[in-house]
Amino acid sequence: MIIAGFVSATLVGRSSLSGIHRFIEHRINWLREVTGYENADIILRAHLPRFLNQLDWDTLNDLIEEHFGVYIERDENKEWVAIDGKAFRGTIKGGDKQSVVLSVTHDSRKVIAQARQTGNKSSEIPVVRNLLKSSGLERQKVTLDAHHLNPLTTSQIHQAGGCYLIQAKENQPILLDKCRTLETAGELLAENIDHDKANGRMTIRHSRLFSMESLNLDKRWCDSGMKSLTVVKRETFEIATRKTTVETSYYVSNIAIDRNCTQQTVDETAGAIRGHWGVEADNHIRDKTFNEDNVKTKYGNQAQIMGRLRGLAMGLIRKTKTKNFQAVIDKFVDCPDSLVSMLKSANFL
Repeated sequence: MIIAGFVSATLVGRSSLSGIHRFIEHRINWLREVTGYENADIILRAHLPRFLNQLDWDTLNDLIEEHFGVYIERDENKEWVAIDGKAFRGTIKGGDKQSVVLSVTHDSRKVIAQARQTGNKSSEIPVVRNLLKSSGLERQKVTLDAHHLNPLTTSQIHQAGGCYLIQAKENQPILLDKCRTLETAGELLAENIDHDKANGRMTIRHSRLFSMESLNLDKRWCDSGMKSLTVVKRETFEIATRKTTVETSYYVSNIAIDRNCTQQTVDETAGAIRGHWGVEADNHIRDKTFNEDNVKTKYGNQAQIMGRLRGLAMGLIRKTKTKNFQAVIDKFVDCPDSLVSMLKSANFL
């Protein structure tokens, strides 16, 4: 009943523990009715964080995945999936860094797998490798941030039959230098240009495709199957300031280049690079709509549990096929029956 109350409170815009507890307290009769626990007692405010901290994250995650998880087909028409970490910044103990690693589909923006992580960015790397293996995503098409560009991760995906697309940055200086050389001296195979206007800026993206077959890479990359390089030049014009910024980024992949399909390849990689920001959009929703960064928690596991339940609430909202989370929350506040209807249709109640 407490978990049902937590998720329901989140779905009507409550974020702090005090707000969630007040929801459970004020709506206890309603919660008893919809959950079937007619004799359930109200948990004390002081006991709520302790209760959450005592829950086992892995067991809770497995239950949520079993009953409400989103699955994608493992077939030849692989769908791109973005993987990235999201830190819980509200943990009271400054050194107790807690994060969750999210796997989000590019097209539908649905979270299909996640794992907990403790520590800094470097400790995210083995968590991602384990998530890739346990979820089967190592056999899919995945986009990853630059700190995951290392031979162990890329070879894991390549040897499993999956595809990766990862930005090359200064954490791999030799590889990055080779990419820059290839951009200036290599044969341009195909290019893609797109533009958009949003959030007070206009952006033009010029993507160019090169083959990496001619590069003499270090032997530690030999099992990674690195074959293609996509170079993206972004020109962004800020309408308010009338300023233009230019940025060039390099993305390596094990996608094989067919000389008869180079335009199709660059179109796909350019789209995947843009689609990777879907996971960043999810992080934005967590922070702005659900106020995640400002939720204070005393215990590390409590932060992880709250983050997982918040993710469940987001998944339930996504079942309504909405693009405006705040509008759905407002509807649940104004029309409580619509909340019950959604929870029942999602088999949560």
